[in-house]
Amino acid sequence: MNSDMDKSQILVIKHEFAVIVHDNRLKNQITQEKLSETVGITPTYLRCIENGKNAPNWIIWLKLCTALGIDVSEIQKKYIEPNL
Repeated sequence: MNSDMDKSQILVIKHEFAVIVHDNRLKNQITQEKLSETVGITPTYLRCIENGKNAPNWIIWLKLCTALGIDVSEIQKKYIEPNL
């Protein structure tokens, strides 16, 4: 794979995770303020994650998944394993 392909895949994964976090937060009726407090990040940073502008590090990623009840293995199967 060339580096352009890697960058585009990263952008897709970042966008998809943003949608997953946003949709699950709304489904669970959790405000951005409450979720950011629970996870230990600022509401501004959470907004950037939900907008696809920032990708969280793996610790924040896991905390978000745990707080929202997101199945990490499903994300792994869909987005990570096919790229290995």
